Amino acid sequence: MFRNSRIDKTLKITLLVIALALCAPLAEAQQSTYSPYSRYGYGILNEPNFGNQGAMGGVTAAMREVSNINPMNPASYSAIDSTTFIFDFAFTGTHSLYEENGVTGKAYNFALDHIAMKFPIAKNWGFSVGLYEFSQTGYSFYDEIPIAGLDGEDDTYAISAYSSTGGINNLFVGTAYRFFNHLSVGFNWNYRFGTLQYLNVLTYPESSEYTKTYTYYMLELGQSAFQFGLQYEQTFADRHRFVLGGSLTLPADFDSQNYNMVLVEDTTYRYYDYKYSTPTSFSVGLSYTYDNRLTIAADYRQQNWSDATYFSRTDTLATSRRLSLGVEYLPRFLGENYFQVIKYRAGLHYSDSYIKFAGQNLREIGFSLGFGLPIHGSRSVLNLSLESDWTLTPRPDQIQEYNLKLCVGILFNESWFVKRRFN
Repeated sequence: MFRNSRIDKTLKITLLVIALALCAPLAEAQQSTYSPYSRYGYGILNEPNFGNQGAMGGVTAAMREVSNINPMNPASYSAIDSTTFIFDFAFTGTHSLYEENGVTGKAYNFALDHIAMKFPIAKNWGFSVGLYEFSQTGYSFYDEIPIAGLDGEDDTYAISAYSSTGGINNLFVGTAYRFFNHLSVGFNWNYRFGTLQYLNVLTYPESSEYTKTYTYYMLELGQSAFQFGLQYEQTFADRHRFVLGGSLTLPADFDSQNYNMVLVEDTTYRYYDYKYSTPTSFSVGLSYTYDNRLTIAADYRQQNWSDATYFSRTDTLATSRRLSLGVEYLPRFLGENYFQVIKYRAGLHYSDSYIKFAGQNLREIGFSLGFGLPIHGSRSVLNLSLESDWTLTPRPDQIQEYNLKLCVGILFNESWFVKRRFN
C-alpha cells in the first residue's frame, strides 16, 4: 500500500518551520564578535557560511547546486530536483586576536551561523526560507582621561568604559523559476530585525567629589528589503558548464525606536527620531564546472553604504567592495576509499569595509579551506570550513585584528517527496 505522502510532507515542513521560528530568539541573543570596530555603523557585517560558499572565499553570485542553499543569489533556488528536500544549519566558533602598540588581547565566541531549508514547488521552481546573522556588535574597552586639579587640588583622572551588545538578524523567504533550461529568475523578501545596545560608564577612582555617570543608548530596528537574482547557465560538450550570475538588493528604510538614558544622580530619558537605512547593493560573478567535480568561481560585490542613512546622516559610512575567488574539487563520485569522495575547497577574499575609520575604509584580506564530508548511507554532508582573516588599518599603530573561524555545518539532503511502497 501507499502512505499518505501529502500529509507526511506537510507535517515535516511544518515541524521545520517551527524549528526555524524557535531559532530566531536564539540568534538574537547570541554574541559572535568582540571587535572594537563593531562600535561603528550597525556593527560587523556577517558573511554566512552556507554549504560550500564560506570555504570558497564567499563566492555566491554564480553558485547554483541542487544540493546547496544560496540565499545570496535567490535565482539559485531553481536548482532543485522534484524529490529533494534540503535542510542546512551551521555553527561558527571564532578565535580573535587584537594587537595595539605591542599590547595584545584575545577573545573567543561560538554562535549559530544560519539555519535554512530549500524544497521544490514544481519542476524548475524552488522555494527557500532561512535565518542568518546580518550584523553583530560586541566590544568592551576603556580610556583613561586626565583631569587637571583646580584651586590647588592634585591632578586626577577618570575612566571611561565602553561596551556594547546586540545585532541584526536576517529572515529570508524566496523563490526562483528556471526558464528554457538556461535562465533562472528569483527574489527574496528579507526581514531584518534586532536590537543594538551601547553603554558608557564614567568613573573617578581617585576622587569622591565626582559622581559616577551611566549613559545607555538602545536602538531597535526592523526592516523589509527585497532582493532579486539572475543566473544564466550553459553547458558545452556535456562536461563543461558555465554560470553567469548577478543579484540586486534594493535600498530600504528601517522602522526604528531609539532612546538615550543618562543616570548621574537623577535619571534622564531622551527619545530620538533618527532615520536609518540600508543601501543598494549588487553582486556579479562567473563559475565554471567540469564534469560536476571541479568548480572555479569568482565574485565582485558592492554595497553603496555611502548613500545609506545612519543617525539621519549620509556621510558616516563608506561604500564597501569585496572580491572573492574559490575552487572546489571532488576526486571521484565513487571512490575506492573515503578520501576520494570528499569535496576539497579553498578560497581567497579581499574587501573594503563599510566602516570609515581615520578617514579611510577599513580593509580585510583572508583565505579559507574546507571539506565536504559525505555521511555514510545518505546524500547528506558534513561541511567544515576554516577561515583566517585580518583587518588592515590606515596606520600600523591602530588596533590590528586577526580572526580564525571554524564553521561546522550539516546539510541534510533527503528524498521527502516520493511515495513509498510497502509490501
